[in-house]
Amino acid sequence: MAREHGFIDLDQRKGDPAGSDESPGERMPSRQRVALYLVGTFALGVALGGVGVAKFQERREQQAQPATVAVNAMAGPTSGGTGRDGNAEVDAQLTVVNAGSIPVMVRLVEAQETGVMVRDTGQSLLLIPGSTDGIDVRLMVDCRMASPSPLPMRFSVQTPDQQAAELTMTVEVSAWRERADALCNASSATTE
Repeated sequence: MAREHGFIDLDQRKGDPAGSDESPGERMPSRQRVALYLVGTFALGVALGGVGVAKFQERREQQAQPATVAVNAMAGPTSGGTGRDGNAEVDAQLTVVNAGSIPVMVRLVEAQETGVMVRDTGQSLLLIPGSTDGIDVRLMVDCRMASPSPLPMRFSVQTPDQQAAELTMTVEVSAWRERADALCNASSATTE
């Protein structure tokens, strides 16, 4: 009986079938796999780090920009009023928009021209950048005088760092004036 010489295949892994089609040169050695894994991990880290640095720089640039206080306003709806003794008072709402880059607290709204006066009702209004809200005001009109429209209004706003800013802008108040004129006409009709 001829003795078969057995040999040990050093490239064969545990669990691989003995007659595998894969030649020893086609399998990736474990050192190469580890190196490929490390290179991939490094590339991923560089990509994520680049994104993180870009976000950090963007945030720093935004913080470095000077804070801008800008408020826009327009006449809102009226909700009532009275007319007597040649005067009309109209309850109205002023729509205020924070067009600046920081939050502001609107502390005061007022306007005064010949024959017309606007005052807020004492409430404050907090507006974050880009937000819009209404503040209650009272329009007082001398019915015997023509009042201007648009009307220059003064706003006092406060920033988060407790700095106060005074802003003046003209606001078209013709809708409010129409309501005041109706109250003036009703008042004059009852006094005749």
